[in-house]
Amino acid sequence: MPSSDDAHNGGPAMSSVDPAVAPGERVVVRTGLHPMAFAGAWGMALFVALVVTLLILHNDLPLRTDLRIAFGGVLVAALGALPSWLRWRNTSVVVTDRRILAQAGARGQYRVELPLSEATLTQDPGLTGRLLDHATLSIAAPDGRSWSIGHVAHARAVTEAAHRAPANRRPGSAVGEPRR
Repeated sequence: MPSSDDAHNGGPAMSSVDPAVAPGERVVVRTGLHPMAFAGAWGMALFVALVVTLLILHNDLPLRTDLRIAFGGVLVAALGALPSWLRWRNTSVVVTDRRILAQAGARGQYRVELPLSEATLTQDPGLTGRLLDHATLSIAAPDGRSWSIGHVAHARAVTEAAHRAPANRRPGSAVGEPRR
């Protein structure tokens, strides 16, 4: 599990965006998407590589045509990875000592800012998430609105930090005991 200093200083899953942290707020955990967010793009790239390889090996085509097929395959694989890369660059989750701030989407169009005392955070790691430390992070507001962000790196650290935060503890409760 990353320390808050590692996550704050731009660990391996940092995105290029940074939600606005108010003056006086202390960042507890900052993270972005896990590299598993590219799993679909890698799968598609491998499939395209297989198709290109089979086309080239099983057809007696001129070299120029083989190169065009290979170039087309690279282009298709790159275009297929573009949405994953945009989500990677535009997704960020920050837990401060007062709030949770999240931004997600290919253009960063989904934004959440909730006080920790009002937010309910859960994480669903799945099989690869338990092995590789990522999960789908769900954020729920008291008015019934909810958001889910898939493949969040260090999602367990995010939920634990939200439960441990001073703004989310009852007076007299032990550290780490969430408000009920």
